[in-house]
Amino acid sequence: MSQTKPLAHLKIIDFSAVYAGPICTRLMSDCGADVIKIETPGLGDVIRGPKGTSRVFSHFNAGKKSVAVDLKTPEGQKMAKALVADADVVVENFRPGVMKQFDLDYESLSAVKPDLVYCSISGFGQKGPFAQRAAYAPIAHAAGGFDITHMRSQGEEEVEPSIWGIMIADMLTGSYAYGAIQTALLGRQQTGKGEYIDVTMLESMISLIPGQMQGAQIENAPKGGGFHPVRTNDGHLMICILSGKNMQGLCEAINRQDMLGDARFSSSQRFRHMKEFVAEIESWSLHLSALECEEALNRYGVPCSVYNAAEDLFDHPQILSRNVFTEQQDEYGMFKIQNAPYIFASVDISTSNESPGLGEHTDQVLSQYLGYGEDQISSLRGSKVVA
Repeated sequence: MSQTKPLAHLKIIDFSAVYAGPICTRLMSDCGADVIKIETPGLGDVIRGPKGTSRVFSHFNAGKKSVAVDLKTPEGQKMAKALVADADVVVENFRPGVMKQFDLDYESLSAVKPDLVYCSISGFGQKGPFAQRAAYAPIAHAAGGFDITHMRSQGEEEVEPSIWGIMIADMLTGSYAYGAIQTALLGRQQTGKGEYIDVTMLESMISLIPGQMQGAQIENAPKGGGFHPVRTNDGHLMICILSGKNMQGLCEAINRQDMLGDARFSSSQRFRHMKEFVAEIESWSLHLSALECEEALNRYGVPCSVYNAAEDLFDHPQILSRNVFTEQQDEYGMFKIQNAPYIFASVDISTSNESPGLGEHTDQVLSQYLGYGEDQISSLRGSKVVA
């Protein structure tokens, strides 16, 4: 394998916190970029928690350098600008307008560095009537049509919206931001010019429901029933029958070739009769365990899976075969962090096994990148500009 990671030539200044921005910049760090995370002295990223670090923080910030700088001070703003002066990318997820207050907005920075790629991540965007609204992932799930669409996919109009503990909007938006930044960097190679990127959680969530968005534009559009879990004698199984080949395999696996001639279960009608379809499958599956059903269906090429919980994944044979996790250590022992969900053939882009303490790299970065001496750094620390 090559030892040079694909983004090793890039310097990223990361002003983001919580999930969406940090996962974007961590993916760049995994690929070799030098990511400098700017945090508030004494506080830092909120997901550090009361002890100053956490395993969730490590997941989103492994491999980065942490510099604690008070951006509300003129000296702190000057320092941040100096770090950006030779950077390739800036990522931020403050509320729109906050970076301008610090004189660190795209217009201010691109005036002195025209090839800068600057990415702003927000709930609703930098402009528009909702731009100043506070937003977290569950807000984007609700506002972007995802929750109601998910509710209707259960086939009942009056079902209560789901309770969400999984931050889909953050992970998806961070991934889109990562892709947009790489695209802008490729464009810069052609034009020599930078780019401003405005990524929103709202639009990211809308992107998850394209079929429903198209259906909403058709009068009296047929409603599908979605995919239903199939009960077994010890749990549930998910089965997806989309093609004629899938249907043939299912019917052979459960010895129900008669279903091939049932008009309700034809490709054009199956989703309208999904409950009845699942009931027929359950006449077979309820006599078996979920694992037995999965094994039987896979012998006939039927797309299916048992339902795994998070704790099941660490020993999952497919996941073990792909080196999905990197281990780190904290005061409680070893723990695993998921690597990027893709593998490069020529270079290892596993995430770092180290995560930064708050301000851990302040002195190193100010000395190495800005040429500050010990006395200058000590003076800034004494005046609480840095920590």
